[in-house]
Amino acid sequence: MSLNRRQALGGFFTAGVVGWAGFTASDISVALAQASPPVERPLFPRPVLLAAGDELVATPAHPAFAPQAEAYGYNGSTPGPLIRIRKDEMFRKVVRNGLTEETSFHWHGLTVPTLMDGQPQDALAAGASTEIAFPIIQRAGLNWYHPHPHGHTGRQAWNGMAGFFIIEDDEENALNLPSGEDELILVLRDAKVQGLTRLIYELNPDGHEGDFPVVNGVAWPRTTLNNRLVRLRILNGANARVFQLTSKAPMIVIGNDGGLIDKPHPVDMVEMSPGERVDLLMDLRRVPPGARVGLNCASAEWKLLEINVVAAEPTSWDIPERLSEIEPLVHGGGEPERTFVFQETDRINDERFDMKTIAFAVEQGKVERWRFASARGAPHPVHVHGAHFQIIGGQHTNGNPRRDYAWERGWKDTVLVRTHETVDVLIRFDSYEGRYLLHCHKLEHEDHGMMLNFVVAKDTVEAMRRAEVENIYGPICWPTL
Repeated sequence: MSLNRRQALGGFFTAGVVGWAGFTASDISVALAQASPPVERPLFPRPVLLAAGDELVATPAHPAFAPQAEAYGYNGSTPGPLIRIRKDEMFRKVVRNGLTEETSFHWHGLTVPTLMDGQPQDALAAGASTEIAFPIIQRAGLNWYHPHPHGHTGRQAWNGMAGFFIIEDDEENALNLPSGEDELILVLRDAKVQGLTRLIYELNPDGHEGDFPVVNGVAWPRTTLNNRLVRLRILNGANARVFQLTSKAPMIVIGNDGGLIDKPHPVDMVEMSPGERVDLLMDLRRVPPGARVGLNCASAEWKLLEINVVAAEPTSWDIPERLSEIEPLVHGGGEPERTFVFQETDRINDERFDMKTIAFAVEQGKVERWRFASARGAPHPVHVHGAHFQIIGGQHTNGNPRRDYAWERGWKDTVLVRTHETVDVLIRFDSYEGRYLLHCHKLEHEDHGMMLNFVVAKDTVEAMRRAEVENIYGPICWPTL
């Protein structure tokens, strides 16, 4: 839940020793200060590019909002460095675990071979390293990397482990979208601190939320933008919080998890669950220089980012009528091949995650219709590894159809399943055979077992036979993994 200054003071004076046990007067002062924006907001930091020859290392880090706290990051920073690469290039990188516990490097949104995916079964021990290598076979878009060790993903992510992975291609470049000083790349999350010395992480199975917002590792930041059309590429990197993004400046959705959508869609609000990305244009052309606008979270009543608008030379660039051609997936119709019911905080279809168990097999190259259903414990941000999907509908338990959302058009890898609703998607795994994951991206749900293994294979019967043998005897030969 969010906490403003008055609520925090009320909590202090009513909760007494129980509510604030273990906190010093200095701790309380810092917590109250973080619960509302400072008079002078800190500067918004733009991500730093990872050099081609540099390793990517999971390391300790010190967050800007609690500089004495021991936290995690990559290459000493939180968030980690930005990776940029073009479609059809080969991504090759040594990744190293510089922590004192195991972790993994998952490439969220990227279609990669099983052994490159950073799944819980392939966690790196403390001090270990490995080389990651895979071709970039998908379209332009904002993806990201983060840890995925079973039972510890929530805590490691809460401590700051996330980084951007941007793919570029000719289709997107041809649009001449705002870039450079007219482009912001943002990861949103929330945090809770004890003074300047410790991040507070409570293992709440319903999902851990903080008291204040953090954008690119900084609490309550500010930035300066030109009075032109600007591009905001946004990732929800929070453990559990759903952000409802609003602004007094006009916002236009142009993309999401899987890159550009078909055409621009003006919106008043965008709702983002953990793991989702959205690509926005913000129209500052009619905002007078010297004015301030915000990127806000309506549900928490936070101004996440304060934007000071300055005068700039106008450009002739305008919003294109068409952005991208999206191949529609085609399905024969009828009932879904598979239904996944997300239950409470720890189960899918009455099953809790087991590293060795393969729940089902999907035929490679076949379009399937999947249904995601919420049965308590919602909202559930549902994420699929190994492919992107297209949302084709859904309904509430009262029979009313689920709303269409502009930010859910085109290709997705994560979708928010709200209380008492179902979401239907079409999905096709046409890149790799191997083991992949379906799970809730509310990280505490994931850690508690709301996750399934499945395999993609040309021969699904043989794949399940092998999976059953491996569950009993351990790994055998999987030449396609």
